[in-house]
Amino acid sequence: MRRQITLSVLIIILLALGESVTDASSHSQEDQLIKFMESRALKRLRNRPNKNGPGEDDQWADPGRFSHLATRSVSSPESTKEDDRITALPGQPRGVNFAQFAGYVTVDRKNGRELFYYFVESPYDASTKPLILWLNGGPGCSSLGFGAMKELGPFRVNPDGKTLSRNKHAWNNLANVIFLESPAGVGFSYSMNSSDYSDVGDQITAEDTYVFLLNWFNRFPEYKGRDFYIAGESYGGHYVPQIATIVTFINHLFDGDTPFNLRGIFQAARVPNEVEKAV
Repeated sequence: MRRQITLSVLIIILLALGESVTDASSHSQEDQLIKFMESRALKRLRNRPNKNGPGEDDQWADPGRFSHLATRSVSSPESTKEDDRITALPGQPRGVNFAQFAGYVTVDRKNGRELFYYFVESPYDASTKPLILWLNGGPGCSSLGFGAMKELGPFRVNPDGKTLSRNKHAWNNLANVIFLESPAGVGFSYSMNSSDYSDVGDQITAEDTYVFLLNWFNRFPEYKGRDFYIAGESYGGHYVPQIATIVTFINHLFDGDTPFNLRGIFQAARVPNEVEKAV
């Protein structure tokens, strides 16, 4: 009898799941997202009591609070693309057939906060390849030291610590990749105001990255409107969707009249050899 009851319950659950899958397939992902955002479950989540007050203050549930970024002024390029061009890295091998750039982009002129980037174009038809922003996590992990030089970048540091070798599984074989040191205080990124190192958080990091991208596109205008992806690993699981939230909101606010043609996001716990080989 007990077995029959259990079987009946399982059948009911499977039928319910089947209806759910059928229903989901009949709607676009956007419809499903809107349906979820308007659901009572999300409203309960927003109003859930916590130790900080009567309701949970989740800024990402209401991207409208980032409206001030729509009027954030974009500075003229402090340097040009050619100023940032790397002729050759120390110890790099012969036959490097792709362009490299590195430099600073100001994200807060008042505090003197600047983010450092390393950008590599694809050696194969770079003008037709998508653009990827790569973010290591931590928080505090260098996208240059780890992402670029130990994971998905075009080079590997040789055991002698002085020379480089090519990484045949580099992501720039398929795309143009920006490695961003973020937030200020990570890697070569810095601020002239020491309080920026203690007051940093996810919201400031996301806003700074958004402003960085605006200024970066100003320096590299040929990438405006290019298929754009945001990717990262580890704590980048926070950074990636948070930046995407801001980009999507601003795009909607300006009816797509922005430099961003965001096509997707992806996130990895880490980048093991198996993933690199698959690329």
